[in-house]
Amino acid sequence: MGRHPIAADRRYRARRSVKHAGWRQVGRRIASECLAIRVRRLGRVITRIYDTALTPYGISIAQVNLLAAIAVARGVRPTDLTQVLDVEKSTLSRDLKRMEELGWVRSGRTARGRGRSLTLTPAGERLLVQVGPAWEQAQQVASAELGKQPFEQLRKLLSPFAPL
Repeated sequence: MGRHPIAADRRYRARRSVKHAGWRQVGRRIASECLAIRVRRLGRVITRIYDTALTPYGISIAQVNLLAAIAVARGVRPTDLTQVLDVEKSTLSRDLKRMEELGWVRSGRTARGRGRSLTLTPAGERLLVQVGPAWEQAQQVASAELGKQPFEQLRKLLSPFAPL
């Protein structure tokens, strides 16, 4: 004879509730302990602070980061920037194209004539100087939001990840 339908249904519901309880427990643990989730959220909050301060200049913190990296590493190749800044090649290409169109960055041949090298244009250099005070203001706002001590601790903790 076949299985009793009510008993089979009870067993099925019992197995299902155990699985769901396991999923809930894992979900709660991830939601309460996951470093990646917290760092990503913190990154969005901090990015918003900087982008708000930079809005009057028509530039984002990601673009300021690129300008600063190009300024520090004169004649840097895009390939090197992808590694130093840990960004996708397609993202960097898109951002650089836009920055070239805006007249902030110039692309030329490397000294050896192989590949491209990037430099700031005079307009890019001026813009970097102009946004300096807004960047400083964003630093202060971020410090106030996080608290001065946590801000400094984070800066020190993250210093090994500084690109240049």
